[in-house]
Amino acid sequence: MSLVHGHLPESARRVYELLVDHPGPDTTAAPLAAALDLPEPEATMALQLLHTARQVVWWPGDRYQLAEHVRQHATHLRDQQRPSVRTRQRARLIDFYAAAAAAAAPLIAPDAHRFSPPVTHEAVPRTPVDERQAHTWFGWEHRVLRHVAAAAAGWGWDDVVVELAEAVWHLARPTYHHDDLVHIQQAGHAAAERSHPRIAAVFRAREAAGLSDLGNHDEALAAAADDATAAAENNGDPRVAALVHSLSGRVQLAAGHIEEASQALHTALRSQRRLAGDPHGHAVLHRRIGQAYLARGRVHDAIRHLRDSREEMTRARHPLGAARAAVSLAEALVVAGQPGEAMAELSDARSRIGGTGAVRYLAGLDLAAARTAYHLGDTGITRRLTDHLITQLRHAGSAATADLNAAAQLRDRLAPPTPST
Repeated sequence: MSLVHGHLPESARRVYELLVDHPGPDTTAAPLAAALDLPEPEATMALQLLHTARQVVWWPGDRYQLAEHVRQHATHLRDQQRPSVRTRQRARLIDFYAAAAAAAAPLIAPDAHRFSPPVTHEAVPRTPVDERQAHTWFGWEHRVLRHVAAAAAGWGWDDVVVELAEAVWHLARPTYHHDDLVHIQQAGHAAAERSHPRIAAVFRAREAAGLSDLGNHDEALAAAADDATAAAENNGDPRVAALVHSLSGRVQLAAGHIEEASQALHTALRSQRRLAGDPHGHAVLHRRIGQAYLARGRVHDAIRHLRDSREEMTRARHPLGAARAAVSLAEALVVAGQPGEAMAELSDARSRIGGTGAVRYLAGLDLAAARTAYHLGDTGITRRLTDHLITQLRHAGSAATADLNAAAQLRDRLAPPTPST
């Protein structure tokens, strides 16, 4: 092993040793280059040489992982590095991911309020330039960010963990990667309790929402009923209180606790009314209140709130938010016996969001359209949409199970297509 290593260029040897400190499970050249102050093409060449030497494993997307059979040797070499140099390189490695996530999140959620305090970053990653690139970047890096959060927490870098948890909430919501979201919100909550207790409830509430999306309703209810609500009430910040109660209502509603959900959502609304200049938060809350009214059978109240939400999102030029409201509005319109109007709402929403990379929200629109088409008796559209969803969602992420099952159940209701003659 040392013979092979000794014949490698210095840059390849440095990359080889640094991989010991990478949180895992895999990496591209860019974060390694940032940590080692190397040009990215040089780090790329180093990884290719290491792959040729069978010291790293290559994965699609030009991602690499230190081979297990050399880890002990690489660790031995890494342990000989000066502690100050190793600490700086490790910090720049973590900093690269935190900075990239912080830059990507506003491209997906430009109107979202930032609870976490700003962090100064040494590493300056090449960041996504638009919403689609941000979704693509997160699609590759979501597992790595989970390991980065754990590593940063282990090294006591609480501000970095809190910032990462804030960014990942916005990056992960439009996807089905909610297992990673939950773990990172847990880390963010623990870090915030130590360093920024006034916002710790935010991350506990977001953890509860992620657990709910994974179908872990008992755990979600426990998290929502934990100290998050009490912390929000005692915090004095109406923005924190509005978010925590709103997410608590969302969790209660998903678990079938309709009355508790309504109470939490109206409590959130009282806090929301104390805020100025937050049309997005107001619209989200009206969407959830509309969903609660629909669950209680108050269809016309549901339609009123859901229309308000959709219109407010449209005025705020937030097409994804308007599309999410349209999904629930379409459901209410179908219940009210207006499937044609429901389909018009969904078609309009679909045309407005264009080529977004928000997989979960697109799937929600398609599933709502399939259900509406079924009520309209259009089995051809229902079949096409459900077949597409079943194919798409099989490997979309851990939180896709509910939507996948719903698409499959709707598909099973259809009669087999008539064979062509």
